[in-house]
Amino acid sequence: MTRLLAAALALAAALLVLAAPAGAADPLTVTKSSPADGASVPLTPTGGIPWQITVAGDVPADAGVSLTISSTGATGPDGVTLATADRVDFVFLTPNGAPGGWAGRTDPGPDAWSATAGTYYWQIIATWTDAAGVFHQAVSGVARLFLGIPAPAAPTGPGAGGGGGRPRTTLRMSTVDARYYVRTVIRRRTTRAPAGLRYGCAPRNTRTFRCAPTWRDSRNLYRATATFTHVRSGGRVVAQATVTGRRASRQCLRTRSFSSCAQPFRWRATLAGRPVGTR
Repeated sequence: MTRLLAAALALAAALLVLAAPAGAADPLTVTKSSPADGASVPLTPTGGIPWQITVAGDVPADAGVSLTISSTGATGPDGVTLATADRVDFVFLTPNGAPGGWAGRTDPGPDAWSATAGTYYWQIIATWTDAAGVFHQAVSGVARLFLGIPAPAAPTGPGAGGGGGRPRTTLRMSTVDARYYVRTVIRRRTTRAPAGLRYGCAPRNTRTFRCAPTWRDSRNLYRATATFTHVRSGGRVVAQATVTGRRASRQCLRTRSFSSCAQPFRWRATLAGRPVGTR
């Protein structure tokens, strides 16, 4: 199936979701998945990541079962499904022959999101119409995938819960932090994997870095200046990001210089603090 056809089917599925009345989604239980929730997976620049799931319940074999992968865990206006603004991949799964089993493969590239290290979030949605003509939508919970980085260590000691990492407690920022934020803000704002990324990061003070990233993706070349500052917000450490720069389309650059093709851009974002122990 071509990516163009997959995009068309994704749009059709999205229209079905919008057509469903608010609160119509049923819970979808994923009893088994590969990768599992919270798994750490190596970087996969080409070929895509093979995905297999097993779901509980009466999901018919002709249902539309899809995998959404996002750069954040934020949900959309319905408060249930992952926000489309942060989506990095959308994959239709097909029955794999096992009871309740479905399988597929993520974007094979080039410039696939699976070439960029970070924490990603995924969710399964199943839609179908029964014999009586009633539309059904079932949605799983949001799970995590650690790509090219180790899964955070589970907290220990009194009151420790399961599934979380070690939260950042200090405002001090390092070069590793700054580079992590460069990759994160690029992924969030462009939804494309950066290639040839150069960071150019230097400290301004103990909690602020200024970077001069340059990179390219499948559409544009970028030159920017980025400032990241650690602050406390709601009891957490977050990074406030300001990125200004210029981008030039590859098509324009075939016949003209970067300076004549470049268009200005400005991004502002608040990013979750880099978890302690990740790269």
